[in-house]
Amino acid sequence: MAVFHHFGSGISQILSVWVTTRAAGLTSYMLLFASVAAGLLQGGAWARGPVKAKLNMVHQWCGWFGLLFGMVHGLVLLFDRYVGYSLADLLIPFKASGDRLWMGLGIVSLYLMLLLIISSDLMKKLGKKVWRFIHFLAMPTYLMALVHGIMLGTDSRQAPVIGLYAVTGVTVLILLVNRIAASRRKGGGRLIVVQEGGKTRIKQIPSSR
Repeated sequence: MAVFHHFGSGISQILSVWVTTRAAGLTSYMLLFASVAAGLLQGGAWARGPVKAKLNMVHQWCGWFGLLFGMVHGLVLLFDRYVGYSLADLLIPFKASGDRLWMGLGIVSLYLMLLLIISSDLMKKLGKKVWRFIHFLAMPTYLMALVHGIMLGTDSRQAPVIGLYAVTGVTVLILLVNRIAASRRKGGGRLIVVQEGGKTRIKQIPSSR
């Protein structure tokens, strides 16, 4: 019996609330990062055909699994005896008495992830303009999740975790700047109507810089 008790004690330590919620939280964050990165990469000139389809698949699936792990990350805290979160604390942004701001950012980011995923599934019904407007929330969602992890994670002072947040954050920033630059290059210039071979065509003239 002592052997079974020792084994059970070891399992309970491995699967403690703290370890479980941090593992789920970091997993959710990395999946969100992968989803955002894949979404930004789809705007590249090289992302065409099968490549873009694969990036879109990564973008969608990582978003869904990131949301699921985010839910686990939050709900596991119901079993935390040290702080004692209530269900309302975990569902209502900025309600928790401790670390209200950072907790609230995490909850809001989770709701925004849900909104982004649902809007993508309903893009045809919503229309591309509405979908695009909602999708602009992807970056604030990612930033809130990043700040939430940095400020609340008790392991955020450890070098590997600091490195993880730094590398992923800088990567998203670079991809975002590149995406904005590519959009400007693509949309630059002006449209003119020309006659070629007896047919009327619309051509884009690059703007002079």
